[in-house]
Amino acid sequence: MGGDRRKDTYWVLRREELRCLASPIRMDIVDHLAGRPPMPIRELARRIGKQPSAIYHHLRQLIDVGLVLEAGTQVVNRKSEKLYATPAPRVRLKRALAERVDDDAMRALVGAMLRQSERDFAAGVAADDARADGAYRNLGMFRLINRPSKRSLKRVNALLEEIGEILWEEDQPGEPLVALSWVMAPIRADDPGED
Repeated sequence: MGGDRRKDTYWVLRREELRCLASPIRMDIVDHLAGRPPMPIRELARRIGKQPSAIYHHLRQLIDVGLVLEAGTQVVNRKSEKLYATPAPRVRLKRALAERVDDDAMRALVGAMLRQSERDFAAGVAADDARADGAYRNLGMFRLINRPSKRSLKRVNALLEEIGEILWEEDQPGEPLVALSWVMAPIRADDPGED
């Protein structure tokens, strides 16, 4: 299944893709390639804050399952280097979750996402340009447990889709990168009277 470069969105739908993404570093590689022009491994590594040798093995695994493509070459200082890209500007997991492709892989993937989110947050707290309040806040956290009505849940989901669209479309060079992660799940109360 999956997608191709001619489409805007590549839907991650195969078990091997989900299992491959259940790694914070591989997820970070895909996140840094998605929606951007193809780039060489040295540039990708610089953006992630790692050495090329530290991500090469992960990049190969992503290529093996089709989540990253070799997208040509460029010559820099008379040296040819491969360029890498995602199969489409957007790489999404939503359908794999809806179709229950592999619940174990999805749980592992969410765990990896949350580990990476903790790393993102730790780096954000230390950043000179971190803002925790005001209209230009770029640092925050939120967790809430409640019982929304179907109408409210529909509105929350519409707003989450809108936020995703804003972040997908907007890539302003010179502005600091931000990472946004969210997890929503139905939970069961331990109190038997709480149904």
